[in-house]
Amino acid sequence: MPFPEAAVIAIIGLLAGMLGGMAGVGGSVFILPALHIAFSPLIFGEPADPQIHHLYMASAMLVNVAVSFPAAMLHHRQGAVRTPHLPILIPTTSVAVLGGVLISNQIPGEALRVILAGFLILYCIWNLRIVIRPRRRGASGQGRVENATSSRLAVCGIFTGLTGGLLGLGGGFLMVPLFQILCNYRLKNAIATSSAVLVVSAAVGAALKISTLPQHHESIRDAFTYVALMAPAGMIGAVVGAKLLHRIPVTAVRTVMTFLILAAATKLVFS
Repeated sequence: MPFPEAAVIAIIGLLAGMLGGMAGVGGSVFILPALHIAFSPLIFGEPADPQIHHLYMASAMLVNVAVSFPAAMLHHRQGAVRTPHLPILIPTTSVAVLGGVLISNQIPGEALRVILAGFLILYCIWNLRIVIRPRRRGASGQGRVENATSSRLAVCGIFTGLTGGLLGLGGGFLMVPLFQILCNYRLKNAIATSSAVLVVSAAVGAALKISTLPQHHESIRDAFTYVALMAPAGMIGAVVGAKLLHRIPVTAVRTVMTFLILAAATKLVFS
């Protein structure tokens, strides 16, 4: 692979890692649209491949593991991960992500790309609504009482896993707000716990997606090449992002993440 293309892939991994560390997402919410944009015929002149999205999905899901692990460790040291809830969250999310991947394998790559773009735009619009509305609680969540029952945690895991597996996302972008809405988590606890769950669920989903790439006529070797370039940079970015989470206002984290994803997803619609 030429150096300019390899460098762009590594930079994408770095930025995705920072997003993952700061916002509790696996990073693929940025990786997928960024790869489509960077390797479109208009930039690097790559020929159109209608099934390339499946390759990008497999690579991004495995990078999610590298991004989530260092971030989860740092969040755990900060005491922010809700470890008693992991025995429910990890199995339900992992099983659901397998179902999502199996469904995605029945959909053409170009259709998945468009579905992903539309989903991310709607997500960003919803997220911006949260950013601009007046805050009713402090950023640290004073006065918030958790209500994390087994059934509520299971709903978070199932919905997140299915959606993440279908779209090639880690699922943290859904799990974080679901934790807040259904379980009344503080934002930092939601981000930290999401990162811990993604370490396992993303690995499970990535293993299945990579193993099924040949049915889309995509190369497993190419997937690992992308991962080798993005994962080390993503891990560095995740450490930086996780440290920043505990030093900067969470509203600023949400705002920056939302605008980055919105810009990439909007461009993806017209790529």
